[in-house]
Amino acid sequence: MLQGWMDSEGFVVSEQSQSPRGNEEISASAQMEAEIPRVLHALAVPEYMEAWLRVPEAERIECRSDPRSFDRFRIDLFAAGRRRGSIYGSCLLTKPNRITYLWDSSMNRGVRSLVEIRLWGGLTGCILKLRHCGLTTPDEKEWYTTMWRDSLNNLCSLMEGTGARPTRGHCLNRSVPAVP
Repeated sequence: MLQGWMDSEGFVVSEQSQSPRGNEEISASAQMEAEIPRVLHALAVPEYMEAWLRVPEAERIECRSDPRSFDRFRIDLFAAGRRRGSIYGSCLLTKPNRITYLWDSSMNRGVRSLVEIRLWGGLTGCILKLRHCGLTTPDEKEWYTTMWRDSLNNLCSLMEGTGARPTRGHCLNRSVPAVP
């Protein structure tokens, strides 16, 4: 049975209990001088996602929480003054220092993908490791690779307030092993 929720503009977003189906995957890492709780807050609160999230071909984005559920959100992508697509998601914040997103994009026919982010570190700095799996095509993988590279670089800059201190020259590091 298909279940779902309706967003504020009347769009139904599915909630099928499916694992991500694609076999394309992205791994990334970033190192920053910021406290883990501060980074977790920026990652978990949709309204704060607007400050660091960068999406290819979008002139601006709007991130909104679903008023009926604390863990669901929608990211609207705008270009030329019009909404060009949306990413629907849910966010699970778990201990220790882990966030899991379930993404459902209107731009890829509603196929779900899974994003896992883990943070390690102490009071003065942390390392972020990201794994985005369930991507279905090389084009989708390239789109999300660009999004995560730009977004993580921006997150590093915002958290440090002085500019990014990327790992190995780039916040996005494809050679980082997948998060277990």
